[in-house]
Amino acid sequence: MKMGSRGMLVAQRLSKVVKHQLHAQRLTHLCPRATSAAAHAHAARIFRPQVRCASTPGTHESPKACLLVIGDEVLSGSIADANTPWLARLLYSRGVDLIRVEYIPDDVGDIMQSAINLRKRVGPSGFVFTSGGIGPTHDDVTYEALAKAFGAQLELHGPTVERMRESYARRGMELNEARLRMATLPTPSEVLFSEGTWVPLVNLNNVYILPGIPKLFQTMISSHQSRFTGMHAFEERSLFSVQGESFISERISRVAAANPKVAIGSYPNTNEKTEGTWKVRVVVRGREGESLQAAVKSLREHIPELQTQEPSTA
Repeated sequence: MKMGSRGMLVAQRLSKVVKHQLHAQRLTHLCPRATSAAAHAHAARIFRPQVRCASTPGTHESPKACLLVIGDEVLSGSIADANTPWLARLLYSRGVDLIRVEYIPDDVGDIMQSAINLRKRVGPSGFVFTSGGIGPTHDDVTYEALAKAFGAQLELHGPTVERMRESYARRGMELNEARLRMATLPTPSEVLFSEGTWVPLVNLNNVYILPGIPKLFQTMISSHQSRFTGMHAFEERSLFSVQGESFISERISRVAAANPKVAIGSYPNTNEKTEGTWKVRVVVRGREGESLQAAVKSLREHIPELQTQEPSTA
């Protein structure tokens, strides 16, 4: 495909940016710098650039995580959120406690406030993930909001521009100023890349900024999942009751109170027909094998009818 005069001008501009990594001052009308005095004052207290954390050495507390889902389309029900259950399962398997998920609109103030609050909530060894709002349109304001929240600036990131340019060239697409919004990143920050995509995974003060598209979200986190690891992953055991929840709930509560190192939950069977099968699944979760086994043993002593295998309808 031949490049028109406008395309040649953009290409020349990009080459200069990649070589010299200049500030994107010509794009400030699209992505203004973070200038809020209040945001800078707050960031001075909590901002540490390019932080990489897993669980804190020498402690037994598992790292915490929060997810911030950003997008009017999710709140309106136009798009179903597929990232939350996927992330929950991954973190659970890696020993990280997902403790909160928030859904908010594409609003700079809301994003700033939620990100600051969640960052405090997870503590110095924890992680915050964001999903959505990093596209090329006017309502994609996540980078801008997070830069303001943590006292960073927005600058065109040369390596991202180069990867984007190569990707778009293969598809015969023009790299215009709207698309360059997606390479205008909070700075300073840590920028990570994943195989198969040019989209950067930006780590700003342990806030990992991701697209909302599930395939990209999952690919990018999977590529760097070794960062998100606790000292001990969860284990769980399931027991099954052919009696209803109201028949066993008091005994479950007594066992739970006596075994504080594990979490015990009961989940009724939601199938319409439960005749001949289980009515309640009792799940014991914990990070210590001995505590887990002790709780399972206690449950079976207090509720002898609990079964270790799912009853069959055969």
